[in-house]
Amino acid sequence: MRIRIRNILVCLAVLCLHSLALAQVPAATAEVLMRKSGVWDQLADIADQVKASISQSPSNAGLEPQDIKRLEQVAGEAFDAQRLREDFLRVLSSQITAAPCAQALKWYGSPTGAKITALEISSSTRFDDMNSALTEGNRILAQSSAKRQSLLSQTVKATGAAQALVTMQINSTLAILQGVAHVAPQGAAPQVEALRRQMEAQRPQMEAASMGIMLSTFALTYQTVNDKALQHYVGFLSSKSGVALTAAMMDALDKSLSAAARRLGSGIPQADGTTTL
Repeated sequence: MRIRIRNILVCLAVLCLHSLALAQVPAATAEVLMRKSGVWDQLADIADQVKASISQSPSNAGLEPQDIKRLEQVAGEAFDAQRLREDFLRVLSSQITAAPCAQALKWYGSPTGAKITALEISSSTRFDDMNSALTEGNRILAQSSAKRQSLLSQTVKATGAAQALVTMQINSTLAILQGVAHVAPQGAAPQVEALRRQMEAQRPQMEAASMGIMLSTFALTYQTVNDKALQHYVGFLSSKSGVALTAAMMDALDKSLSAAARRLGSGIPQADGTTTL
């Protein structure tokens, strides 16, 4: 079964633009960081987004309505907000150090940081219809000055969003298959490692496509942010603390989504009518 997870990852990538370095901070501090960044609330929306992707998937054409409903139930349990938050928090608190954490909280508390974070949180709702969002983002990008386009490109590069998006796509897809393989009958398990090699071979093309997606996404997300504020943001992201924070957030997101995807994969064969998906 193919679940269209790219839209979900794009929304989250827009939010998770921050990271870490060498030692742990208390879990309570890491939780504050999650809440300030908006990730805490965003993780609560993922289950509904995955269920919507399942209900709209063309691969469900041969399934009965009750089978689709069962799949949605499995997805809801796999991507439960509390489980996602616990997984994310565990990774983040094990990686983030005191200095990057303090700088990140200072950024989120600044007027520019608070405004940009609010835009990142609110913009995620626009990506329910990805085609319309990308069309609008492309229009804004085409009408932007050369300086503005350069700033947006710098923002995408500073966040590593294009590369992270591809990594999460690959890892989440394979995690679903790993979950299926764990419970599939002998000889029926999908060839996960063979698929990984195929997907990794396509990484350059996937990253090029993701770069375009993120440029359009950022153009739409930050359209009300002036060049000076956006340059300030790039400066934070490019700082030692910003680079560290971004890496930690993206790694925590990747691992929490992969864990949920494995749970989903394990549940798929148990849902009626899905044994051949």
